[in-house]
Amino acid sequence: MSAANRGHQAGAKSADQAPNAASLEWGFPNRATPAGSSAYYAVRMSTAPHRNALAALFALRAELQAIPDQVSDPGIAQIKLDWWRSEIDRLFAGEPRHPLSERLAPVVAQHPLPQPAFIDLIEGVDRVLRAHRHPDQQAQRQSDEQDLGALFELIARCEGTDADDQGQLTTARRAGGWCAQVRRIRDAGLLLRRGREVLPADQLAAARLSHEQLASADGRQRLPELLRPIGEQLHAAAPDRAKRERHPEQTQAGQDTVGQATTASQPKRRQRWDAFKAHKSGQTLSRLTPAIRVQLRLHQDLLSVLERSGFDVADQRIGLTPLRKFWLAWRA
Repeated sequence: MSAANRGHQAGAKSADQAPNAASLEWGFPNRATPAGSSAYYAVRMSTAPHRNALAALFALRAELQAIPDQVSDPGIAQIKLDWWRSEIDRLFAGEPRHPLSERLAPVVAQHPLPQPAFIDLIEGVDRVLRAHRHPDQQAQRQSDEQDLGALFELIARCEGTDADDQGQLTTARRAGGWCAQVRRIRDAGLLLRRGREVLPADQLAAARLSHEQLASADGRQRLPELLRPIGEQLHAAAPDRAKRERHPEQTQAGQDTVGQATTASQPKRRQRWDAFKAHKSGQTLSRLTPAIRVQLRLHQDLLSVLERSGFDVADQRIGLTPLRKFWLAWRA
């Protein structure tokens, strides 16, 4: 059955249909959006009609991401992930079985949400189960935009971004990818202890380390020096409107490395073009939906906190307090 037909069948279910008792637990707040969490404030600052839908989307990604952590046998974990892959097919065919999928059915119908974005969430977990290693930072960034970026795209669509506004949807994807990179820095020590990837192959080679060496107790103590330049790159690439308008030379910093020549040496025509793109980028960012703006603001502050700690993440997980999150979310 084609994706269009599946989407049509999903649309046959009314968006106003009341959830059954089993699916009520996936409303807002749920276990993926507990009070005090970043996800909670992102959903809370969205408009009331959107909150249950956004909470269900956060819950779906949380359920998928939990598979590698909760299932120690790789074969069984893969079976569980494949079940969810089939469940997404059933969701878009109008025949969901899981209470969470039943909660999502009217959401998919109302907005409507594209099935490939849901598959992208599954593929992100599949890479973890296969212990996929990225050859370079660009490939790692692309995977981040496919995984967390897919969630951000779905959020943007739920909050009213037009399906034809590809520029805005792409911006949402890139914002999700950027946030994923900040999270990887925060969780670097934990990820290494679980055998997960932190640095891609080219950065490991530059540090003359293997993944196993970096994951060792001694190797993890090198995380501050290895993560610092990545943090600097992320600061330069932060999707922050005010910063981009003040520093148009950093408009494309998300694709460039730190240390790139400034616009002082560029022709005036290039500088004017960069300034124009910075202005357009600011306009695009200003139209980001509320939940995504909150997520960006919280991750920007988290990156600053990590930087002030000296990226001391080998044996601890650094985060923001609930009060700080509330303040930032309210201002976002």
